[in-house]
Amino acid sequence: MIAHSVLLLSLLTLCQVGAGSESFSQDELKGEEKEGKLEEEIKPAQKSKDPFRRVWMLKDVGNAEDFINGASISVIAFLKDPESDHGDVVNEVLQSVKHLPFGICSNVTVWKKYNITNNTISLFRKFDEGRIDYELKDGEVDPSQVIQFLRQNEMRLVIEYNHLDATQIFGSGIPFHLLLLVSKKSSGYPAIHKLFHDVAREYRGKVIFVLVNTDVRENARVISYFKVKESELPAFCLFHTETEMVDVMKANNSSAETLRQFCNNFMDGKAKSPVKPPRPPSEEL
Repeated sequence: MIAHSVLLLSLLTLCQVGAGSESFSQDELKGEEKEGKLEEEIKPAQKSKDPFRRVWMLKDVGNAEDFINGASISVIAFLKDPESDHGDVVNEVLQSVKHLPFGICSNVTVWKKYNITNNTISLFRKFDEGRIDYELKDGEVDPSQVIQFLRQNEMRLVIEYNHLDATQIFGSGIPFHLLLLVSKKSSGYPAIHKLFHDVAREYRGKVIFVLVNTDVRENARVISYFKVKESELPAFCLFHTETEMVDVMKANNSSAETLRQFCNNFMDGKAKSPVKPPRPPSEEL
């Protein structure tokens, strides 16, 4: 299992070398400092494992708005008491998502602005569904669920295969990956992409939807891995990281219902012809 997952991870990594970026750049993820408006807190909570983890303390609405507008994606922990048990949970969480701008807010006015009533972790995105909240329940002291929530929801509904660090895909904890192998230059691309994106909304947190542009020369490695012939393109390829099984379906003339059925059957172990692809020769890597 590990060998094949690492193999596909290697293929993903190799394919992004030299590619441009339409996904999150480091500048986007770091956020822009607003001089005179944001107070930057370099020193984290007392129990922090990393004394250099950067956290923004948001003391008013202007601070919060500047912080959210400064990046394509950001996180705010709305905490009544940062020294509480929930504060300890947040401290563990921010050490595990160091690539995301992270703010903490206890200001009542800001809470009203964003309709917050209880301790909450909010993920603000300038794409797809926008903001999404994780409310911390009383007595909840396990940060793993919050970390999983952030990792699964920080990704776009459809990930451009060439433009994302592969570790984000495999680090999400989602074992089902659905790849669309398609030429972005083809006449049928807009309709297939819309179908793919629309269905992806229903599988957020269950299946990672990845777009693979077959026009990119480096992506031939991926097409080869799934044993898809050029005559079979465009195609949907499902991959399960835990069992290493693969299933392929031609994308032409597909509907939302057939794509849902393809996903559900594979996830339920009812796929008609799942296969385990052989390991490519080492020289192909």
